[in-house]
Amino acid sequence: MQKLWEYLFNEDTGHGVALTTLFYNAPYKKTYDFVKHSEWWTAEQTQSYQWQQLTHLLQHAYEHVPYYKKLFKTKGITPNDIRSLQDFQQLPVLTKEAVQEHANELKATNYPAHSFQETNTGGSTGFSLRFPVEKGVWYAKHLAYITILLERGGCHAMDKSVQIIGREKPWENRLLPRTLVLSSYSMTDQNLPIYLQKIKRLQPHYFIGYPSAITLLATYMKHHSIELKGLKSIFCYGETLYEWQREFLEAFLHCRVHGQYGHREQCVLAGTCEKSNFYHIFPDYGFVELIDREGQPVTKDGESGEIVATGFHTGIFPFIRYKTGDIATYSTHQCACGRHYPLFRSVEGRVQDFMISKTSRPVPLMGVLQLISKSSPNMKEYQLYQDREGEIILHIVKKEGFSDDDVFRIRENIKKRLGDEFSLSLQYMDSIPRTGRGKYQFLVQKLPIKNLL
Repeated sequence: MQKLWEYLFNEDTGHGVALTTLFYNAPYKKTYDFVKHSEWWTAEQTQSYQWQQLTHLLQHAYEHVPYYKKLFKTKGITPNDIRSLQDFQQLPVLTKEAVQEHANELKATNYPAHSFQETNTGGSTGFSLRFPVEKGVWYAKHLAYITILLERGGCHAMDKSVQIIGREKPWENRLLPRTLVLSSYSMTDQNLPIYLQKIKRLQPHYFIGYPSAITLLATYMKHHSIELKGLKSIFCYGETLYEWQREFLEAFLHCRVHGQYGHREQCVLAGTCEKSNFYHIFPDYGFVELIDREGQPVTKDGESGEIVATGFHTGIFPFIRYKTGDIATYSTHQCACGRHYPLFRSVEGRVQDFMISKTSRPVPLMGVLQLISKSSPNMKEYQLYQDREGEIILHIVKKEGFSDDDVFRIRENIKKRLGDEFSLSLQYMDSIPRTGRGKYQFLVQKLPIKNLL
Protein backbone atom coordinates (compact mmCIF):
# COMPACT_ATOMS: atom_id res chain seq x y z
CA MET A 1 0.00 0.00 0.00
CA GLN A 2 2.84 2.39 0.86
CA LYS A 3 4.58 1.73 -2.47
CA LEU A 4 1.30 2.31 -4.34
CA TRP A 5 0.82 5.64 -2.52
CA GLU A 6 4.37 6.70 -3.29
CA TYR A 7 3.84 5.88 -6.96
CA LEU A 8 0.50 7.69 -7.28
CA PHE A 9 1.46 10.80 -5.29
CA ASN A 10 5.10 11.09 -6.36
CA GLU A 11 5.86 14.82 -6.37
CA ASP A 12 8.29 14.33 -9.25
CA THR A 13 5.60 13.19 -11.68
CA GLY A 14 2.73 14.94 -13.39
CA HIS A 15 0.10 12.58 -12.02
CA GLY A 16 1.57 13.07 -8.54
CA VAL A 17 1.02 16.83 -8.76
CA ALA A 18 -2.52 16.36 -10.11
CA LEU A 19 -3.54 13.74 -7.53
CA THR A 20 -2.06 15.71 -4.64
CA THR A 21 -4.04 18.79 -5.67
CA LEU A 22 -7.19 16.68 -6.01
CA PHE A 23 -7.04 14.45 -2.91
CA TYR A 24 -5.39 17.02 -0.65
CA ASN A 25 -7.40 19.93 -1.96
CA ALA A 26 -8.50 21.06 1.52
CA PRO A 27 -5.00 21.98 2.81
CA TYR A 28 -4.10 23.33 -0.64
CA LYS A 29 -7.11 25.63 -0.83
CA LYS A 30 -6.93 26.67 2.83
CA THR A 31 -3.28 27.67 2.41
CA TYR A 32 -3.88 29.46 -0.88
CA ASP A 33 -6.88 31.42 0.44
CA PHE A 34 -5.08 32.43 3.62
CA VAL A 35 -1.98 33.69 1.80
CA LYS A 36 -4.07 35.68 -0.67
CA HIS A 37 -5.98 37.21 2.25
CA SER A 38 -2.99 37.97 4.45
CA GLU A 39 -0.55 39.29 1.83
CA TRP A 40 -2.02 42.79 2.19
CA TRP A 41 -1.95 42.88 5.98
CA THR A 42 -0.22 45.73 7.74
CA ALA A 43 3.20 45.10 9.25
CA GLU A 44 1.58 45.08 12.72
CA GLN A 45 -0.95 42.42 11.68
CA THR A 46 1.80 40.27 10.22
CA GLN A 47 3.97 40.56 13.34
CA SER A 48 1.05 39.68 15.58
CA TYR A 49 0.23 36.62 13.51
CA GLN A 50 3.84 35.43 13.53
CA TRP A 51 4.07 35.74 17.30
CA GLN A 52 0.88 33.70 17.70
CA GLN A 53 2.33 31.01 15.45
CA LEU A 54 5.63 30.97 17.33
CA THR A 55 4.02 30.60 20.75
CA HIS A 56 1.70 27.87 19.45
CA LEU A 57 4.65 25.99 17.91
CA LEU A 58 6.72 26.23 21.10
CA GLN A 59 3.86 24.85 23.18
CA HIS A 60 3.37 22.01 20.71
CA ALA A 61 7.08 21.18 20.73
CA TYR A 62 7.23 21.27 24.52
CA GLU A 63 4.28 18.89 24.88
CA HIS A 64 4.85 16.48 22.00
CA VAL A 65 8.47 16.53 20.81
CA PRO A 66 10.99 14.74 23.09
CA TYR A 67 13.98 16.76 21.86
CA TYR A 68 12.39 20.08 22.78
CA LYS A 69 10.86 18.77 26.02
CA LYS A 70 14.39 17.87 27.14
CA LEU A 71 15.79 21.18 25.87
CA PHE A 72 13.28 23.25 27.86
CA LYS A 73 13.88 21.21 31.01
CA THR A 74 17.64 21.62 30.64
CA LYS A 75 17.14 25.38 30.39
CA GLY A 76 14.78 25.33 33.37
CA ILE A 77 11.99 27.07 31.47
CA THR A 78 8.63 26.42 29.83
CA PRO A 79 7.07 28.06 26.75
CA ASN A 80 5.21 30.42 29.11
CA ASP A 81 8.56 31.98 30.04
CA ILE A 82 9.10 33.08 26.44
CA ARG A 83 7.20 36.36 26.39
CA SER A 84 9.05 38.37 23.75
CA LEU A 85 11.03 38.00 20.58
CA GLN A 86 14.19 38.63 22.59
CA ASP A 87 13.30 35.67 24.83
CA PHE A 88 12.73 33.50 21.76
CA GLN A 89 16.12 34.43 20.32
CA GLN A 90 17.81 33.17 23.47
CA LEU A 91 16.83 29.61 22.50
CA PRO A 92 19.76 27.67 21.04
CA VAL A 93 19.87 27.26 17.28
CA LEU A 94 19.18 23.88 15.71
CA THR A 95 22.14 22.71 13.63
CA LYS A 96 22.23 20.15 10.83
CA GLU A 97 24.43 18.00 13.05
CA ALA A 98 21.74 18.03 15.76
CA VAL A 99 19.07 17.03 13.24
CA GLN A 100 21.21 14.09 12.15
CA GLU A 101 21.94 12.99 15.71
CA HIS A 102 18.47 13.48 17.20
CA ALA A 103 16.17 12.65 14.26
CA ASN A 104 14.01 10.23 16.25
CA GLU A 105 13.64 12.62 19.21
CA LEU A 106 12.53 15.43 16.88
CA LYS A 107 9.46 13.52 15.69
CA ALA A 108 6.16 14.71 17.18
CA THR A 109 4.37 12.00 19.17
CA ASN A 110 0.83 13.28 18.53
CA TYR A 111 0.80 12.47 14.79
CA PRO A 112 -0.50 9.04 13.65
CA ALA A 113 2.06 6.70 12.08
CA HIS A 114 0.43 6.91 8.63
CA SER A 115 1.07 10.69 8.51
CA PHE A 116 4.85 10.29 8.34
CA GLN A 117 6.55 10.48 4.95
CA GLU A 118 10.33 10.46 4.83
CA THR A 119 12.21 12.94 2.68
CA ASN A 120 15.78 14.14 2.40
CA THR A 121 17.88 17.13 1.43
CA GLY A 122 20.28 17.09 -1.49
CA GLY A 123 23.42 17.25 0.63
CA SER A 124 24.96 20.19 -1.26
CA THR A 125 26.32 21.62 2.03
CA GLY A 126 27.95 18.34 2.99
CA PHE A 127 25.00 17.14 5.07
CA SER A 128 22.32 14.93 3.57
CA LEU A 129 19.49 15.01 6.12
CA ARG A 130 16.61 12.55 6.31
CA PHE A 131 13.49 13.56 8.20
CA PRO A 132 9.70 13.13 8.02
CA VAL A 133 7.12 15.48 6.52
CA GLU A 134 3.35 15.24 6.80
CA LYS A 135 2.30 12.89 4.02
CA GLY A 136 0.46 14.62 1.18
CA VAL A 137 -0.31 17.70 3.23
CA TRP A 138 3.18 19.23 3.05
CA TYR A 139 3.27 19.06 -0.75
CA ALA A 140 -0.29 20.37 -1.15
CA LYS A 141 0.64 23.42 0.94
CA HIS A 142 3.85 23.86 -1.04
CA LEU A 143 1.90 23.83 -4.31
CA ALA A 144 -0.34 26.61 -2.98
CA TYR A 145 2.68 28.87 -2.45
CA ILE A 146 4.12 27.97 -5.87
CA THR A 147 0.78 28.86 -7.46
CA ILE A 148 0.94 32.30 -5.85
CA LEU A 149 4.53 32.86 -7.00
CA LEU A 150 3.51 31.94 -10.55
CA GLU A 151 0.65 34.41 -10.39
CA ARG A 152 3.09 37.20 -9.50
CA GLY A 153 4.69 36.55 -12.88
CA GLY A 154 1.39 36.63 -14.73
CA CYS A 155 1.24 32.83 -15.05
CA HIS A 156 -0.97 29.97 -13.91
CA ALA A 157 -0.04 26.47 -12.82
CA MET A 158 -1.96 25.04 -15.81
CA ASP A 159 -0.16 27.21 -18.38
CA LYS A 160 2.17 25.47 -20.80
CA SER A 161 5.64 25.40 -19.25
CA VAL A 162 9.15 24.02 -19.50
CA GLN A 163 10.77 22.70 -16.32
CA ILE A 164 14.56 22.18 -16.30
CA ILE A 165 15.73 20.25 -13.25
CA GLY A 166 17.70 17.13 -12.29
CA ARG A 167 15.99 14.11 -13.85
CA GLU A 168 17.28 10.80 -15.19
CA LYS A 169 15.11 10.91 -18.33
CA PRO A 170 16.42 13.49 -20.83
CA TRP A 171 12.85 14.68 -21.46
CA GLU A 172 9.29 13.92 -20.46
CA ASN A 173 5.93 15.35 -21.57
CA ARG A 174 3.29 15.80 -18.85
CA LEU A 175 -0.33 16.36 -19.72
CA LEU A 176 -1.34 17.63 -16.26
CA PRO A 177 -0.06 20.23 -16.01
CA ARG A 178 1.06 20.82 -19.62
CA THR A 179 4.76 20.67 -18.92
CA LEU A 180 7.86 19.63 -20.81
CA VAL A 181 10.37 18.38 -18.23
CA LEU A 182 13.99 18.54 -19.38
CA SER A 183 16.97 17.05 -17.57
CA SER A 184 19.78 19.33 -16.45
CA TYR A 185 22.02 16.24 -16.50
CA SER A 186 21.58 15.74 -20.24
CA MET A 187 22.20 19.21 -21.70
CA THR A 188 24.70 18.03 -24.29
CA ASP A 189 25.36 19.37 -27.78
CA GLN A 190 23.50 16.31 -29.07
CA ASN A 191 20.43 16.84 -26.88
CA LEU A 192 20.08 20.64 -26.91
CA PRO A 193 18.77 20.79 -30.53
CA ILE A 194 16.16 18.17 -29.55
CA TYR A 195 15.27 20.18 -26.43
CA LEU A 196 14.67 23.27 -28.56
CA GLN A 197 12.54 21.40 -31.10
CA LYS A 198 10.31 20.22 -28.28
CA ILE A 199 10.22 23.68 -26.68
CA LYS A 200 9.19 25.36 -29.94
CA ARG A 201 6.50 22.73 -30.50
CA LEU A 202 5.08 23.37 -27.01
CA GLN A 203 5.27 27.21 -27.17
CA PRO A 204 5.52 27.56 -23.39
CA HIS A 205 4.29 30.52 -21.36
CA TYR A 206 7.06 30.18 -18.79
CA PHE A 207 10.28 28.41 -17.86
CA ILE A 208 10.89 27.15 -14.35
CA GLY A 209 13.93 25.44 -12.89
CA TYR A 210 17.61 25.79 -12.08
CA PRO A 211 19.04 29.15 -13.20
CA SER A 212 22.29 27.56 -14.36
CA ALA A 213 20.43 25.15 -16.65
CA ILE A 214 18.13 27.83 -18.08
CA THR A 215 21.16 30.07 -18.65
CA LEU A 216 22.98 27.25 -20.46
CA LEU A 217 19.97 26.70 -22.71
CA ALA A 218 19.65 30.43 -23.49
CA THR A 219 23.40 30.70 -24.16
CA TYR A 220 23.11 27.87 -26.69
CA MET A 221 20.14 29.62 -28.31
CA LYS A 222 22.03 32.90 -28.58
CA HIS A 223 25.11 31.20 -30.01
CA HIS A 224 22.95 29.55 -32.71
CA SER A 225 20.71 32.62 -33.33
CA ILE A 226 17.57 30.82 -32.12
CA GLU A 227 14.67 32.97 -30.94
CA LEU A 228 11.74 32.04 -28.72
CA LYS A 229 8.66 34.21 -28.54
CA GLY A 230 5.71 34.28 -26.18
CA LEU A 231 7.45 33.73 -22.84
CA LYS A 232 5.74 35.59 -19.99
CA SER A 233 8.19 34.84 -17.18
CA ILE A 234 11.10 32.75 -16.00
CA PHE A 235 11.07 31.30 -12.46
CA CYS A 236 14.39 30.24 -10.95
CA TYR A 237 14.85 28.08 -7.88
CA GLY A 238 17.11 25.41 -6.41
CA GLU A 239 20.33 27.40 -6.84
CA THR A 240 21.56 30.92 -6.22
CA LEU A 241 20.27 33.23 -8.96
CA TYR A 242 23.17 35.53 -9.82
CA GLU A 243 22.57 39.03 -11.12
CA TRP A 244 24.54 38.38 -14.32
CA GLN A 245 22.24 35.44 -15.06
CA ARG A 246 19.14 37.57 -14.50
CA GLU A 247 20.46 40.37 -16.73
CA PHE A 248 21.37 37.98 -19.52
CA LEU A 249 18.10 36.04 -19.46
CA GLU A 250 15.90 39.14 -19.32
CA ALA A 251 17.77 40.79 -22.18
CA PHE A 252 17.83 37.73 -24.42
CA LEU A 253 14.42 36.17 -23.71
CA HIS A 254 12.57 39.50 -23.25
CA CYS A 255 10.68 38.61 -20.08
CA ARG A 256 10.99 39.06 -16.35
CA VAL A 257 13.09 36.63 -14.29
CA HIS A 258 11.72 35.79 -10.84
CA GLY A 259 13.89 34.37 -8.09
CA GLN A 260 12.70 31.92 -5.46
CA TYR A 261 14.44 30.82 -2.26
CA GLY A 262 13.42 27.89 -0.12
CA HIS A 263 14.58 24.48 1.01
CA ARG A 264 13.40 20.98 1.75
CA GLU A 265 13.18 21.61 5.49
CA GLN A 266 10.23 23.99 4.83
CA CYS A 267 11.27 26.69 7.26
CA VAL A 268 11.45 29.62 4.87
CA LEU A 269 10.10 30.47 1.44
CA ALA A 270 10.69 33.73 -0.40
CA GLY A 271 10.24 35.01 -3.91
CA THR A 272 10.52 38.17 -5.94
CA CYS A 273 7.41 40.11 -6.92
CA GLU A 274 5.97 42.09 -9.84
CA LYS A 275 7.79 45.30 -8.90
CA SER A 276 11.28 44.47 -7.64
CA ASN A 277 14.02 41.86 -7.31
CA PHE A 278 13.86 41.89 -3.51
CA TYR A 279 13.01 38.49 -2.02
CA HIS A 280 9.66 38.72 -0.20
CA ILE A 281 9.62 36.26 2.72
CA PHE A 282 6.24 34.59 3.23
CA PRO A 283 5.49 35.47 6.89
CA ASP A 284 2.87 32.71 7.20
CA TYR A 285 5.39 30.07 6.06
CA GLY A 286 7.88 30.62 8.87
CA PHE A 287 9.74 33.10 11.03
CA VAL A 288 13.09 34.16 9.63
CA GLU A 289 16.13 35.71 11.33
CA LEU A 290 19.51 36.77 10.00
CA ILE A 291 22.38 36.30 12.44
CA ASP A 292 25.97 37.50 12.26
CA ARG A 293 29.17 35.63 13.15
CA GLU A 294 28.59 36.24 16.88
CA GLY A 295 25.04 34.91 16.67
CA GLN A 296 23.50 38.38 17.01
CA PRO A 297 20.55 39.57 14.90
CA VAL A 298 21.34 41.50 11.72
CA THR A 299 19.13 44.61 11.74
CA LYS A 300 20.87 47.14 9.47
CA ASP A 301 19.97 47.61 5.83
CA GLY A 302 22.56 46.07 3.51
CA GLU A 303 24.21 43.85 6.11
CA SER A 304 24.49 40.10 5.54
CA GLY A 305 24.03 37.15 7.84
CA GLU A 306 23.13 33.49 7.99
CA ILE A 307 19.47 32.60 7.61
CA VAL A 308 18.01 31.03 10.76
CA ALA A 309 14.41 29.96 10.31
CA THR A 310 11.46 28.44 12.18
CA GLY A 311 8.85 26.66 10.08
CA PHE A 312 5.12 27.05 10.75
CA HIS A 313 4.11 23.99 8.66
CA THR A 314 6.53 21.46 10.16
CA GLY A 315 4.74 20.40 13.34
CA ILE A 316 5.39 16.74 12.60
CA PHE A 317 9.15 17.42 12.85
CA PRO A 318 9.68 20.97 14.14
CA PHE A 319 12.62 23.02 12.94
CA ILE A 320 12.97 25.82 15.52
CA ARG A 321 15.72 28.40 14.99
CA TYR A 322 17.27 26.17 12.33
CA LYS A 323 20.66 27.21 10.91
CA THR A 324 20.21 26.84 7.15
CA GLY A 325 23.80 27.51 6.13
CA ASP A 326 22.54 30.10 3.64
CA ILE A 327 23.65 33.73 3.49
CA ALA A 328 21.33 36.65 2.69
CA THR A 329 21.40 40.44 2.82
CA TYR A 330 18.90 42.25 5.04
CA SER A 331 16.69 45.05 3.75
CA THR A 332 14.47 47.65 5.41
CA HIS A 333 13.09 48.64 2.00
CA GLN A 334 9.35 49.06 1.50
CA CYS A 335 8.56 47.40 -1.82
CA ALA A 336 6.41 49.27 -4.33
CA CYS A 337 4.13 46.22 -4.61
CA GLY A 338 2.53 47.20 -1.28
CA ARG A 339 3.12 43.95 0.59
CA HIS A 340 4.48 44.45 4.11
CA TYR A 341 6.64 41.36 3.96
CA PRO A 342 10.12 41.00 5.46
CA LEU A 343 12.65 41.34 2.64
CA PHE A 344 16.03 40.02 1.60
CA ARG A 345 17.91 42.41 -0.65
CA SER A 346 19.58 39.33 -2.09
CA VAL A 347 20.27 35.69 -1.32
CA GLU A 348 24.02 35.34 -1.67
CA GLY A 349 24.16 31.58 -1.54
CA ARG A 350 25.32 29.02 0.91
CA VAL A 351 28.15 29.25 3.38
CA GLN A 352 30.05 27.10 0.89
CA ASP A 353 29.79 29.91 -1.72
CA PHE A 354 32.81 31.70 -0.27
CA MET A 355 36.44 31.44 -1.27
CA ILE A 356 39.18 31.75 1.33
CA SER A 357 42.21 33.96 0.64
CA LYS A 358 45.84 33.49 1.67
CA THR A 359 45.06 35.64 4.72
CA SER A 360 42.05 33.44 5.65
CA ARG A 361 39.63 36.16 4.48
CA PRO A 362 36.25 34.89 3.20
CA VAL A 363 35.51 36.29 -0.28
CA PRO A 364 31.96 35.93 -1.67
CA LEU A 365 31.58 34.16 -4.99
CA MET A 366 28.99 36.50 -6.50
CA GLY A 367 31.09 39.22 -8.12
CA VAL A 368 33.83 36.82 -9.20
CA LEU A 369 31.44 34.64 -11.20
CA GLN A 370 30.17 37.56 -13.25
CA LEU A 371 33.74 38.68 -13.89
CA ILE A 372 34.71 35.23 -15.21
CA SER A 373 31.60 35.13 -17.38
CA LYS A 374 32.47 38.47 -18.97
CA SER A 375 36.13 37.54 -19.46
CA SER A 376 35.50 35.04 -22.25
CA PRO A 377 32.60 34.17 -24.56
CA ASN A 378 34.35 30.92 -25.49
CA MET A 379 33.62 28.87 -22.39
CA LYS A 380 30.73 26.43 -22.53
CA GLU A 381 30.85 25.84 -18.77
CA TYR A 382 33.17 26.65 -15.90
CA GLN A 383 33.56 25.87 -12.22
CA LEU A 384 35.85 27.03 -9.42
CA TYR A 385 37.47 24.53 -7.08
CA GLN A 386 39.31 25.20 -3.82
CA ASP A 387 41.00 22.89 -1.34
CA ARG A 388 43.81 25.21 -0.14
CA GLU A 389 43.61 28.73 1.22
CA GLY A 390 44.56 31.33 -1.37
CA GLU A 391 44.55 28.85 -4.26
CA ILE A 392 41.69 28.43 -6.73
CA ILE A 393 41.40 26.17 -9.74
CA LEU A 394 39.15 27.16 -12.65
CA HIS A 395 37.71 24.16 -14.49
CA ILE A 396 36.77 25.11 -18.06
CA VAL A 397 34.81 23.32 -20.77
CA LYS A 398 36.07 25.07 -23.89
CA LYS A 399 34.05 26.14 -26.90
CA GLU A 400 35.53 26.18 -30.35
CA GLY A 401 37.56 29.36 -30.58
CA PHE A 402 38.93 29.32 -27.04
CA SER A 403 42.49 30.62 -27.25
CA ASP A 404 45.40 32.10 -25.34
CA ASP A 405 43.63 35.47 -25.53
CA ASP A 406 40.80 34.06 -23.41
CA VAL A 407 43.29 32.72 -20.89
CA PHE A 408 45.01 36.12 -20.72
CA ARG A 409 41.74 38.01 -20.12
CA ILE A 410 40.60 35.57 -17.45
CA ARG A 411 43.90 35.79 -15.58
CA GLU A 412 44.11 39.58 -15.88
CA ASN A 413 40.55 40.18 -14.69
CA ILE A 414 40.89 37.79 -11.75
CA LYS A 415 44.19 39.44 -10.81
CA LYS A 416 42.56 42.91 -10.86
CA ARG A 417 39.62 41.76 -8.76
CA LEU A 418 41.33 39.52 -6.22
CA GLY A 419 44.86 40.97 -6.16
CA ASP A 420 47.61 38.89 -4.58
CA GLU A 421 45.30 37.08 -2.17
CA PHE A 422 44.71 34.23 -4.63
CA SER A 423 46.70 32.23 -7.14
CA LEU A 424 44.79 30.87 -10.15
CA SER A 425 45.35 27.75 -12.21
CA LEU A 426 43.25 26.53 -15.14
CA GLN A 427 42.21 22.97 -15.89
CA TYR A 428 40.28 21.89 -18.99
CA MET A 429 37.50 19.34 -18.76
CA ASP A 430 35.07 17.61 -21.11
CA SER A 431 32.11 18.37 -18.83
CA ILE A 432 31.22 19.74 -15.39
CA PRO A 433 29.52 17.08 -13.22
CA ARG A 434 26.19 17.94 -11.59
CA THR A 435 25.17 17.20 -8.01
CA GLY A 436 22.93 14.30 -7.07
CA ARG A 437 19.85 16.46 -7.75
CA GLY A 438 21.19 17.68 -11.06
CA LYS A 439 22.23 21.12 -9.82
CA TYR A 440 25.24 23.03 -11.07
CA GLN A 441 27.90 24.00 -8.53
CA PHE A 442 29.85 27.09 -9.53
CA LEU A 443 32.22 26.50 -6.62
CA VAL A 444 33.33 23.21 -5.15
CA GLN A 445 34.60 24.28 -1.75
CA LYS A 446 36.59 21.70 0.21
CA LEU A 447 37.75 23.98 3.03
CA PRO A 448 35.93 24.07 6.42
CA ILE A 449 34.23 27.38 5.61
CA LYS A 450 31.84 27.50 8.56
CA ASN A 451 34.82 27.67 10.92
CA LEU A 452 36.05 30.83 9.19
CA LEU A 453 32.80 32.82 8.81
